[in-house]
Amino acid sequence: MKKTVTLLIAVLATAALSASAQQAVPLQSYDVELLIFRSLNPNASPEEWGMEAAAAGQRLAIPDDEPSPFASSEPLPATTASFPALASGKFKLSAIADTLRRSRNYQPLAHFGWTQPGYPRNAAKFLPINAMVPAGSGLVGQVALSRGRYLHLTLDLVYDAPGAAGEPTQRFVLRQSRRMRSNERHYLDSPRFGVIAIVTPSSGA
Repeated sequence: MKKTVTLLIAVLATAALSASAQQAVPLQSYDVELLIFRSLNPNASPEEWGMEAAAAGQRLAIPDDEPSPFASSEPLPATTASFPALASGKFKLSAIADTLRRSRNYQPLAHFGWTQPGYPRNAAKFLPINAMVPAGSGLVGQVALSRGRYLHLTLDLVYDAPGAAGEPTQRFVLRQSRRMRSNERHYLDSPRFGVIAIVTPSSGA
């Protein structure tokens, strides 16, 4: 009996140590970079953008049939967090931003990035973008990166577009959750503004 109890204690201790070791494994960190731009031509279409993107050597988004986890008319319940900014020297979308600046149909609104852990899907933390976008850009909102079987980028963005002379400001909303592959450029859009995103495993350097 004493031998059995000793064996049981040893098994339980081993299981506890194993669980503790698993909990101690740090989450993979990712560099997240977003390039947000607006359409200057109301008649511009995603197909036209695709042609410009192809000319720039850019890969666009991979379609995702995963349903959105929220209704487009409802704000996201969010646990917010702050993460260190990504140095501009690590940006991978700078050439595309330059291409957009030269375009007659599009104009960059904000270009920024940050580094964060790949939180589980049920523990995603949203990053408010308000302090990272230029003043007067008309952009507000929040972004979350989470990781399940795949990476998922969730956007909850609002863009107040300036109206033409004598016309009121128009508000456009971009709320999407997109499954992503790391190291690939992804494109998400609404009728008047869009986002090019890339997520890269962080080297920590």
